[in-house]
Amino acid sequence: MKHLDRQEMIDILHKVRDGVLALTDGSLPYCLPFGFVYVNDAVFLSLFPTGRKWEIIKKNSNVCFNAFCWNDENTEWYSVVVEGGLVPVKDLETIESVVRATMQKVGLDPEKYTEKRMEYYSKNLVNDKGLKIFKIDTRSMTGRSMPILIGKDL
Repeated sequence: MKHLDRQEMIDILHKVRDGVLALTDGSLPYCLPFGFVYVNDAVFLSLFPTGRKWEIIKKNSNVCFNAFCWNDENTEWYSVVVEGGLVPVKDLETIESVVRATMQKVGLDPEKYTEKRMEYYSKNLVNDKGLKIFKIDTRSMTGRSMPILIGKDL
């Protein structure tokens, strides 16, 4: 197993579109798939502050996020784990940078979609149940890679 350096981890976080957010209420773990972007040295997620995940986050905002992928030949996997506290983003400039990065990551033209998305997020800043942007306030970030072992003599 190889430890990834910071730039390798950042490259993976820019490449991978989805990850898994792990939460706990202190007794039971709860994991959810999430699309995300990595902007200004942080992982950002969009989520509705409702449901089971929100009840857990209100009790314990500490999270673990994992982004995982394979190389093009499917002979080696890569994983980045980010641990930290989940905090709401209320600064419209930061929200706009996240929206633009999200549009680029999913292949949409930011110039075409940013204004409409910003109107939506601006309105939801005061809507308790509306979609919000959250940042993982990173305490640690680690990464590993490993070639597959299936079919190899050990």
